[in-house]
Amino acid sequence: MLKPSLCALLMVASAGASSLALAVSVTTQNKCDNPVAIKIERKGSTLNTTLSQRTSSSHNLDAGDKIKVGNNVVHTVSSSSNGQTVVVCSK
Repeated sequence: MLKPSLCALLMVASAGASSLALAVSVTTQNKCDNPVAIKIERKGSTLNTTLSQRTSSSHNLDAGDKIKVGNNVVHTVSSSSNGQTVVVCSK
């Protein structure tokens, strides 16, 4: 039989583990002949970067993060986004 203090510790540890966010792997891809400026908005920060012509870049993001071109949201990350490619320009 487990001691009460050990039971409490196990309950706290399992509650903490369930609240951990898992990284979601997303690839941004530029299919155009020109570079594209994108923003990756995370909780508390924004990454402004440029994706060169006909290239892609991988990102480990969290659910709720947003990928934008200009002020337009092109993708909102969710747990089902894992492994997805987000095309930011295809013209």
